[in-house]
Amino acid sequence: MTHAFGLFWDVDGTMAETEGDGHRQAFNAAFAERGLPWRWSMDGYHQLLQISGGEERLRHWLATAPPGAPGDQAGQWAMAADLQERKQVHYGCIVAAGGLPPRPGVVRLIQAAAAAGWQQWIVTTSRRRAVEALLRTQPFQPLASAFCGWVCGDDVARKKPDPQAYAMALRQSGLAPHQVVALEDSPHGLEAVCRAGLRCLVTPSQVTADQRFVGAAAVVNHLGDGLQQPTTVVLGPALGPQAHVDLAYLQGLLPGGQPPSASPSLES
Repeated sequence: MTHAFGLFWDVDGTMAETEGDGHRQAFNAAFAERGLPWRWSMDGYHQLLQISGGEERLRHWLATAPPGAPGDQAGQWAMAADLQERKQVHYGCIVAAGGLPPRPGVVRLIQAAAAAGWQQWIVTTSRRRAVEALLRTQPFQPLASAFCGWVCGDDVARKKPDPQAYAMALRQSGLAPHQVVALEDSPHGLEAVCRAGLRCLVTPSQVTADQRFVGAAAVVNHLGDGLQQPTTVVLGPALGPQAHVDLAYLQGLLPGGQPPSASPSLES
């Protein structure tokens, strides 16, 4: 097998719909546990996602002086750290309950890339603890060995849209930018990929579906699982004979790559 190609995976929103159904609910559970009168709605959380990182998001929120928030920055940051810790506990419980299944095509594509010898890395602003919680669940657990390494929010000083995490993954993998496709679901993630010099396939999530993805090599509704859940290409090259994103399609997104020939066939 060869490691001539790499696939770099974002986690939240890309591998599973973790934001609205997972992290947001976990934040709200942490607020309730601490007796705080805050509940983040889907619309409100959509805006808060402009801030990368859970603790950073909390600091930003607390600085807007919601009822019950400390008036000084030191107090706000201490509260943010406590709430983030409790949020991680609640998120782990949500994940363990099986409420966050993989998005269509994620399991299939990870397995296919592993079988073909592609280097796969997780590159995320989430903390390692949150990634571990997700990958401990079925059907993610059998896929853990497919990843050569992880770069998480704990590992970098600057989170997405800064390209630091992707630059670190490139250094550790030994791959060159022209060999790698990154999978993202958000404009911040896309910007980080582009600034690192990589090609990006975007699969918008529930909380990013209405946003624009300037600079993406392609945008699809999801990775697809054959006839049952076919992929729709929103932007970029047409699919080949498959009804889903496969390795040939990803190779076609790389510099000098040839996209698969379009075909009306929907064979899986």
